[in-house]
Amino acid sequence: MSVILAADIGGTTCKLGIFDKHLQLLEKWQVNTDIANNGENILTDIHESFMAKEREVGFSVRESLGAGIGAPGPVNFKDGVLNGGINLNWEGRIPIASRFEKLSGVSTIVDNDANLAALGEQSKGAGHGHADAAMLTLGTGVGGGIVSDGMLIHGFGGAAGEIGHIMVDFKQRFSCNCGKKGCLETVASATGIVNIAEFKHRHENIETKLADQIEHGTITSKTLMEAAEEGDALAVSTVNEASHYIAIAISSISAVTNPGYIILGGGVSAAGQFLIDRIEKYYRPVTFPPASEGVEIVTAELGNDAGMYGAAKLVKQYLIQ
Repeated sequence: MSVILAADIGGTTCKLGIFDKHLQLLEKWQVNTDIANNGENILTDIHESFMAKEREVGFSVRESLGAGIGAPGPVNFKDGVLNGGINLNWEGRIPIASRFEKLSGVSTIVDNDANLAALGEQSKGAGHGHADAAMLTLGTGVGGGIVSDGMLIHGFGGAAGEIGHIMVDFKQRFSCNCGKKGCLETVASATGIVNIAEFKHRHENIETKLADQIEHGTITSKTLMEAAEEGDALAVSTVNEASHYIAIAISSISAVTNPGYIILGGGVSAAGQFLIDRIEKYYRPVTFPPASEGVEIVTAELGNDAGMYGAAKLVKQYLIQ
């Protein structure tokens, strides 16, 4: 049986999957990500785990149609090289594609994990196969990916789809991990929402039952979302401001690529329709009307499997003739 191998490498676990050529998931599992010794065992562990599944599932690793791998960090899509993987304890340029090909004997393609999550959701999840979609992953940071005419946009240096680094807070109040200030990540991620709440508590006289948690640094974005749903004034103001920033970012995306679906993933998106309603409120008025007409803002459907689906789809697009 000819299959596609898919791997989504995370800082804690690697999600692994086996797909048929029609992108039907045959088997999925995960292995721990061993970041010891500069992460030198990560790719070997993935390969050995696939090998262990050969007899159980009934396929040959070496005869696979291709392998797709997602990695957390900037990837040069053209050569499958990751330029630094802090979460994996990888330093410098890591030639993931060539290393895995040497281990497995299988043609390998590599992309950024958020890009692959976007492709997975576009093809098999919340995008419902719509050819044009964009995804924002609202987690500890803000990642993303943009699919146009069914294909991921990578850009000249592979940085296309870095939605978390669109400038939206022109007051530039908070520092981003990229070294800049004002990025969407600083005001719309789980950390960013807390940034806004702490700032408002210091500078604005808004009533809240969360004062103690904010002052002691124990407040979380989940608590803020829950408090906003219950009507806490500071929490409502915080969520509204974060939603406004998200709306500004996706308005820019809409004007440039005109996706039919805006897909929200990551922990913050668990707020669901409560968050979407607020984003919608700000999105429509500031967006070029033809670019927003018919656009749906939805939450992701595939969860942690999105990256695997995207990795398999990438193999089908580029490696299978």
